Order: sequence, then C-alpha cells, then structure tokens
Amino acid sequence: MNPKWSLLNMLGMLAFVVFTISTLTSVALYPTPYSPLYEWLSNLGNVNLNPLGSLFFNWGCIITAIILIPFFAGLYRWNPIQKWAKVLLMLGILLGLFASISLIGVGIFPETNIHMHTLAASGVFGSLFIIIILLSIALFKHEKFMSIVAYWGIIAVLITLSFQIILMLPQFSDVLGNFHPTSPVPGMEWAAVFASLIWVGLLSYNMWKNDI
Repeated sequence: MNPKWSLLNMLGMLAFVVFTISTLTSVALYPTPYSPLYEWLSNLGNVNLNPLGSLFFNWGCIITAIILIPFFAGLYRWNPIQKWAKVLLMLGILLGLFASISLIGVGIFPETNIHMHTLAASGVFGSLFIIIILLSIALFKHEKFMSIVAYWGIIAVLITLSFQIILMLPQFSDVLGNFHPTSPVPGMEWAAVFASLIWVGLLSYNMWKNDI
C-alpha cells in the first residue's frame, strides 16, 4: 500500500468532515430557526433546546476529538531538523492532545452542565491559536510544508484571538452560557472553530499530498 494513502495522512481531513456533517445535521434538526450569528455552537448540544439534534452535535464533538488524538500524535513524523523546531513541534503535539481531550469534554458535558461545559470549552479555545502558532513556526522551514497552511493559520489565529478578546470586554461578560439568541458574538465562535478545523484539514492535506 502506498504510504501516501495511509489513514494517518487523512485524519485531519476526516475530523473536519465529521464535525461539519454532525454540526449541520444538528442545525437541521433544531426545532426553531437557528442563526450562527446569534446562537452558540453549544446550543446545538443542549437537549432542552435541541431534543433531536443534540445527540448529533455532542457525539460529533466526541468522535472528532477521538480522530484528532492520533492526528496530533502522528505529527511527530514531520521530524524537523532544527532542535528548536523539534521542541515547538512537541509542545504543539501535547497541546493538541489536550485540546482533543477538552473537546471530548464538550461532548460529554453539554450546556445542561454549564460549569463543566464552560471548563471544557475554555480548554479548547484557550489552546487552539497557540497550537496553530507553535506548529506553524515549527514546520515553516520544512521542505514539505505548504505555505498556504501557514497563511491560513494566520487567519485562524486572528479570528480566534479576536473572539477571545471580545469575550473579555465588559459588555460581553455575561454572554457565555446564554441559552437564547444574543448579540452576534456567537458568529465569532463559529468562525474560530471552523477556521481552526480548516487549518487542521489543510495540514492533513499537506501530509497526504507530500507523503509525510
């Protein structure tokens, strides 16, 4: 079998597809009109708000995270030459594993357990942009690293950081855990999550295309 077609090279793309399908299925089953601009992603996993679709979102998070665990663990195969790059790569891998476990927590603890849910979600969002920064710097000089992955990473980092900064503003201090349509901050959450997952998919495509 051609190593290029190893499942390890496709896990990031698979994670993106699984999360997207499960999320859109959950949106389709939402009993009232749903707007990504005004309603949180996690509202989809709230059984009280989304009785039929919550199962798809919560299990989508869990399965996506299970796929991401071997994806991040397998990044060691890049094996950069520089020692500092090896260190950054390892830090990125470890943080990626942490984010994946946190994402499992998001699926296990939906909004109905708001304390644990917020804790798990904070683990995901608090590490997303750091993972992208660490891995992009570690791999930037690698001969097989595609520049589009780094450029998209910049976009994903800016979106995620903007979302984090907005949440720290006084006027938005009480929007987390809001089960009802709120100011269009949730749109930034959607953008941050999917921009980061697209980056994961691009890095996975890079590994597939250049046979890492």
